Amino acid sequence: MLNFSPSEEQEEVRRLASSLSIDLLRPQARAAEKQGDISQNVMRTLAQTGLTLPFAEEYGGAGPIEAATYALVAEELGYGDGGQALSILGSLMGPLCVELAGNVSQKEAYLPDFGDAQHGYLERGCLGIAEPTGGYELRNVQTILKRQGNHYLLSGVKRDVLHGEQAHLRLVLARIEGTSDYEGLSAVLLPEQASGLEVRPETQKLGLQAAPSATFHLENVVLPEGALLGEPGSPAVLSAASLYLLLRAGVACGMTRAALEYASRYAEERIAFGRPIVSYQGIAFMLAEMAMKLDAVRLFLWQAATLWDQGQDIAAIVRDVEAVQKQAIKLAQSATIDAVQVMGGAGFLQDHPVEMWMRNAASME
Repeated sequence: MLNFSPSEEQEEVRRLASSLSIDLLRPQARAAEKQGDISQNVMRTLAQTGLTLPFAEEYGGAGPIEAATYALVAEELGYGDGGQALSILGSLMGPLCVELAGNVSQKEAYLPDFGDAQHGYLERGCLGIAEPTGGYELRNVQTILKRQGNHYLLSGVKRDVLHGEQAHLRLVLARIEGTSDYEGLSAVLLPEQASGLEVRPETQKLGLQAAPSATFHLENVVLPEGALLGEPGSPAVLSAASLYLLLRAGVACGMTRAALEYASRYAEERIAFGRPIVSYQGIAFMLAEMAMKLDAVRLFLWQAATLWDQGQDIAAIVRDVEAVQKQAIKLAQSATIDAVQVMGGAGFLQDHPVEMWMRNAASME
């Protein structure tokens, strides 16, 4: 039987994330969007709490965090600001992938760079999953690893790679030539100076400017055998990739919650024809439906995260995770649009954050 009541420890972590989100991320949202990146001070502060160092203490981390707990953290960060939240979590995925799927020598080589709470997390990692045709669906990955003697050739295109240009540790999800579905999927380490890799910054984005991203064009990039994390198609690789999708879903839930609360508060205060506009059914029904859908998606997220922690059937887990990510993002998109509509013309003004939230949600596809 699944229990969706947070434990004492989970509630403590959630409160910490909530405090940081409200006091740190929300006030910095416009500045981060304008400068096109999250501030170094924000990254350092989060690292000092241990929330962004969820890997083994022997490598300088704060210790692993369960997916169910991290889903709560992702929602709180997304509530503060979706752009900065995705920037934080996207940078974290490089070392987290090594922690989950790498061997001892790979962990020793890469994780200590990220493990110093004072300095280390200022290094950035990235994980390239999304592609121009298949989006974030793991079974549709078309980036190919072709065996040639004692090395591999990597070819394909990755889009929406958060911190792809700045990352100290770059990984992409690819599949062994001749495999399909989840079979043969591999997490691949890219050399810093990889011949055949072209990194193109994605600068003309509608939203999520605080989460800098890039497109990777990979053409016969030569990789040694040691560039693969774990065995192709192993549960560890699928777990690492699906965790990223879980966290994206958590951020989207946080964005929806922020839009719902902001629009509800505005509707209670805005007077039209002698009474608050929330008293009109058209507005009240819109907000009620938003709240109902958020509860449903959040429960789906918690279920998927709990099953991820149990790790029994990785293919079923991946399918649930892909589904909840899609639902959470679509809800964030519709909820932020509705929040703007509730506020009328005021919703399009930068005096209010909902127009930024709408653009951020639209950019998560």
